[in-house]
Amino acid sequence: MRKKVFIILSVILAISTHLFAYTDGQIVKFGTNTYKVVSASAKTLCFLGCDNSVSGLLVIPATIFDNKDVTFTVTEVGGDETYLCRNITSVKLPDTMLKINWGSFNYAKLTNMNIPKNLHTIAKIAGLYQLFSPKCTVDPANSHFVNDDEGALYSKDMTELYWVPSQVTLNNGVYTVNEKVTKIYTNAFRNIVGLKKIIFPKNLAFVQKGYPTIAPDSHSLEEFEIAGGGTATYKVIDGVLFDEQEHQLVLYPRAKTTMDYHVPDGIKSVGAYAITSASKMKTIDFNQVVKLELSALYLDSGLVTITLPKDLEENENIEGCIENCPNVKEYKVPSDSRNYIAEDGIVFSKDKTKLYFYPPKKVKTAYTIPSTVLRICKRAFQEADSLESITIPASVNTINFEAFRGMDKLTNVTFEEASSIQKLGGKVFRRSHALKEITLPSSLIEISDAFIQCNGLEKINMPNGSKLKEIKNDAFSLTPNLKEFNFLGSCDLTQIGTNAFANCTKLKTFDFPKSVTSIGRNAFSGCSSMSYVKFAPDATFLSFGEGSLADCGLTSIDIPEKVSKIERDAFRNCKVLTKVNLPATVTHVSPEAFKFCDKLTDIKVDKSNSKYSSIDGILLTKDKRTLVLFPPGKANDKFTLLPPSITAIGEYAFYECLALKNITIPNKVTSIGERAFGLCKNLKTVTFLCDAMIAPAAIKQGTNVMAFDDGSQAPSMFPNIDIYVRKSLEPQYKSDDFYKKFKSISASFIDGNGEYIPVSMTDVELLSTTTSDYTYLVPSVASNGVKSYTVSLVGDYLFEGKAADKVKEVVLRDNVEYIGARAFINDLATSSSTVEHVFFIGTSPTGDMLSTVRFELDETGENYNEFIPQCKIFVKKSVANKYRTVWNKYASQIDYKIPDVKIAKKYGTFAREFDTDFSEYNKEKGNSQVAAFVAGSNILPGGGDYGASTYHVKMRSIDEKQGLVGNYGYVPANTGVLLKVLDKDDTASDFYYTIGEKDNATYNVTDNIMHGVTVNNAKVEASATDPVYVMQGGVFRKAETTIGSFPVHRAYMKTDALPSGAKIELVFDEVGGSTTGIETVAGDNVLNVGDVYYNLNGQRVDRPQRGVYIRNGKKVIIK
Repeated sequence: MRKKVFIILSVILAISTHLFAYTDGQIVKFGTNTYKVVSASAKTLCFLGCDNSVSGLLVIPATIFDNKDVTFTVTEVGGDETYLCRNITSVKLPDTMLKINWGSFNYAKLTNMNIPKNLHTIAKIAGLYQLFSPKCTVDPANSHFVNDDEGALYSKDMTELYWVPSQVTLNNGVYTVNEKVTKIYTNAFRNIVGLKKIIFPKNLAFVQKGYPTIAPDSHSLEEFEIAGGGTATYKVIDGVLFDEQEHQLVLYPRAKTTMDYHVPDGIKSVGAYAITSASKMKTIDFNQVVKLELSALYLDSGLVTITLPKDLEENENIEGCIENCPNVKEYKVPSDSRNYIAEDGIVFSKDKTKLYFYPPKKVKTAYTIPSTVLRICKRAFQEADSLESITIPASVNTINFEAFRGMDKLTNVTFEEASSIQKLGGKVFRRSHALKEITLPSSLIEISDAFIQCNGLEKINMPNGSKLKEIKNDAFSLTPNLKEFNFLGSCDLTQIGTNAFANCTKLKTFDFPKSVTSIGRNAFSGCSSMSYVKFAPDATFLSFGEGSLADCGLTSIDIPEKVSKIERDAFRNCKVLTKVNLPATVTHVSPEAFKFCDKLTDIKVDKSNSKYSSIDGILLTKDKRTLVLFPPGKANDKFTLLPPSITAIGEYAFYECLALKNITIPNKVTSIGERAFGLCKNLKTVTFLCDAMIAPAAIKQGTNVMAFDDGSQAPSMFPNIDIYVRKSLEPQYKSDDFYKKFKSISASFIDGNGEYIPVSMTDVELLSTTTSDYTYLVPSVASNGVKSYTVSLVGDYLFEGKAADKVKEVVLRDNVEYIGARAFINDLATSSSTVEHVFFIGTSPTGDMLSTVRFELDETGENYNEFIPQCKIFVKKSVANKYRTVWNKYASQIDYKIPDVKIAKKYGTFAREFDTDFSEYNKEKGNSQVAAFVAGSNILPGGGDYGASTYHVKMRSIDEKQGLVGNYGYVPANTGVLLKVLDKDDTASDFYYTIGEKDNATYNVTDNIMHGVTVNNAKVEASATDPVYVMQGGVFRKAETTIGSFPVHRAYMKTDALPSGAKIELVFDEVGGSTTGIETVAGDNVLNVGDVYYNLNGQRVDRPQRGVYIRNGKKVIIK
C-alpha cells in the first residue's frame, strides 16, 4: 500500500550511536532498543523500536541507565513510523508507562500486550502500522481502560472501542460489536483476518474517519450492519455505511463486488478515505453528491476515468479529494458544472486560476502550467509517473500539500521569475526521487519539508535577491543525499529551525547569510561531511542552539563576532574539530558545548572578552581561576598539564574524555565540580600538586553529579586510579575516607639527587634537585624501586636556592617536553642564576615546552622566565631557526655555535656529555680543520714508523675507531679525545663546535687510552709507577702524583705499565691513513710537539740542511 512507503526509510537515518548528552526530542539507542528523549530535564524516554535481532517477547524496561550519567524512566511508546519491531510477537509494558502514541510497535505481529495500571492515554491510531493487533490484558488497577474476555480493548465504561485482537473468534466471518459501545476508533478491526461483516451496536454514535479506516487491511470486508432498536446516528444501505445526520458516505467495504457503483439519493458528501482500495469498482456515479472530503477516493485501482459530480462545491476540502488512484488517464467534468472545467483530462476551476487534478497515467513528458493558474492544489500531480519536466509560471502564488508527490521521473522543475510564490506546501515534492537539482524562486519566504524523501536530490539553489526568511523545523532532515544548499547572492534568511538539516550526512558546507539570527536545536546535527561553514564578518545571529552543529565534520570554526551564547551540545561529537575561536561577545558557553570532540586541542578566546579567557587552548573564566572546558584532544599518554592559575575545575570540564589517562592538578585548586571527570574511564593517574588537600566536600559527589564515577551508576573509576601527592601531605590523604577509595596513594620519591613525582603511568616531573654538578645532566629516567619512569617535565623553580658557584650548565635530552616557570633561576628575588649555558639536544621544539608560552605567563606582568637574559641556549644547527621561531622570546639567546674550545699550540684534549661535531666551523669558514684522535691501550714493542724508541702507540682518527664514518671531527658523548688542528697551529679566534646531529646511532669507541672528564672537575689518580699524561700548552706532560681537580670537558692519557726507563712514541695516522709525523713521550723527558724538524728516520734535527724532513706532521723539502 503506497501510503506506507514512508516506513521503508532506513532506520539508521535518525540514530547516532554516540550521543549521550541529551536534548528534548533526541533519538538515542541503548542496547537493541531505540528511544526518543521526551524530556531531558525530567529524564524521560519514549520507546520507538528495536533491532531485528530481537524477537518474540519484548520487555520494555521501566528505567534505563545510559552507562554514563543519567538514569531515564520510560513513560511512552511510539510516535515515529520509521522505527520498527518486525519480529516482536508480544509486549510487556512497565508500570512507568503513561502513554501509547500513534505508530507504536510498527510492523509487529502482536498476539499479547499488557496495559499497566498507570497508563492513561492511548492514541486512536496507536496500531497504525502493526501487522497484528494484540489481545490485551488490562491491570485491574487501571482507571482508564478495560478488556473483555476476547482481549478487546475498551475505555473503562466500555463505551469506546480501541481495538479487537486479530485472532478474535468470528462467527462465519462476522464480528458483533459489544452493545455498550457508542464510539469506534481507527484501529478497531484493521488486522482481523477473515472478517467479512461487522455488526455495529444499536446506539452507535461515532465512527472515526480518516486514514486508516476501520476496515481491515485484508480486503475481506464485504458489508456492514447495524443492530436494530437503538438510537444509532448511522445507517447501512446495500452494505455501505452512511452518516444519517451528515448525509455522508462514511465507509465502503473493500471487498464489495459491485463494479458500477451508484451513490444513493440524498447522500450529499463522501467522507475522508470513505472509498479506499475498492479494487472491484470500475465506475462511480456520484449522483447528488456536492462535497468530497480529503482522499474520498483513495487507491481505487480499478478506476480509469473519473467524472466529477456536476454540482460539486468549490472549497478547500475538494483539494486532494482524489488521491493515488494510479490508473486514472482522464478526468471529466459535466459541461454544465458550475465550478469546474476539464481540459485535456486536467481539472481546473472554472476561471482556470486553480489546477485541481492531473491524471497520473496521462502520457506526457513535459508540461507547462497555464499562466492563468494562481494555485496548484493539494496532490494535483501526485503519482504522475510520465512527467519529467514541469514549468511553473510566475503567476502561481501557492503550491499546496504534496502537489508533486511521488513523480518518479521528474528531473526538472523551472520556476519562472518574477515568481509570486512565498511558501511551498508541506511535502510538496515528497518521494520525487529523480529530482537531483532545483533552483527555488526568489520570492520564497520559507521552506518547510517540501523535499521529504527526495532521495535523489543533491543540490538546492537560492537565487540572488532571495527573500527567504526561514528554513522550518525538519525541513531537510529526510533528504538524505543533499550535498549543496547554495546561496547565489544575497538572501534575507534569519532563522534555521530545529533539525532543519539533521542527518544530511552528505552536506559539504553551509554559507550562512549575514542576516541569520538563530540556529535551532540540532539544526545541522549529523552533517558528518560538512567540513566547513562560513559566516559573514558582520553576521548578526546571537546564539548556537542545542546540538545545532553536533556530529558535523568541521575541522575548525571561528564563532561570529556577535554571538553571545553557545548552548549545550552545540558542537557535540564533532570528531575532527581541532580549533575553536571565541569572540569578545560570547558570555555563555555551556560546559557541555563541545562534548566528545575528541580531537579538539585549541580553544582561543578574544583577549577583550569580559567573561572568558583561554590558556594553552583551555577555556577558563576571565580571572583564569576556573577551568570551564578542557579540549579532549590535548590529553596524551605522557602528561596532562593545567594552567597554574586555576583554583577550581568546573562542571563537565573533562567529561568522558576517553583519551585522558593522566592529569596533574595545580597547586591552588580547591574544588572539583559536577561530573568534572565523569566517564573518563581510561584515567589512571591523578597527580595532586595542591598546596593543601582538596576537601572531599569540595569534590562533587552524589547521583547524576559525581565528579568521579563511584559505581552507583557508571562503573567506579576509583579502583583504576593511582594518585600521587606531595610527601608532606601524604599522611593526610591516606587517612581520608574519600581518598582511600583510590587504587593507591603515593608520595613523591627521591632518585639520586632528584625529587620526582609521577604524572602518568610512564612519566614523572622533576620537582627539585640537590645537584652541585658543574654540568647537570637532567636524567632521562628516574626509578622508584623497580618502577622506572621517563623524566618528561622539569618543574617550576627547579634551581631555586642552589649555591651560586656550583651548577653552570644544564643538558636536557629529547625526553624533556616541558620546562617549568623560572626553572633555571637560583635567586628568585634578584632573578639571578649561575646557569650560564643550557643545552637542548632534542630536535622537536614547541612553544608548549616553555611554561611562559604554554600558559601565557608573560601576560601576568610577573617575571616567570625560565632563563636569565645572560644564559646562552645551545641547540643543534639543524633546528636552530625552529627554536628561534617557536621560542621567539629567547631568539637572541639561542645559538648552535659552542665557543668553549680554543687550541693555541696544535693540540688539545676534549670530552663532552653529548655528541659534538668539530667539522662545522671548517665547512662554514674554510679553516681550523680539527680532527679527533684516539688510541688503544695496546703498546707495541719496537720503534715507531720513524724513530728509535722502545715502544709506540698508534693514534688513529676517531672515524676509524668506530666513530662516525667519514667525519674525523665527530666526537661521541663521554669519549675522551686528542684534538689536532690539521691545517695550522691554532684555531681561529671565533672557533666553535656544535652539538652532534648523528646522536641517534650508537658508537663503540673502546680500548681508548684517552680518558675524558665530564660533568665535574675530577680527581685523577697517578703515581710514579702508574703515571698519567696531561696536555699543557700543546705538550703532553707526565704526572706521577694524583691530580686533585682535573678540569671538566678535557681528557688525559693513561697507558698500560711500561718497563722502567722505557721510551714510548705516539704515532699519528693522517686522515688518509699514511704516517705524517712523530711526537714522542720518552722516559722522563717531554719533547716539544711544536715547530721542530725530524729526518725520515725519526730523529730530531736542530739545524736542518738541504733535504726532506717532517715538520708539524707534514713532509717538507728544503732546497
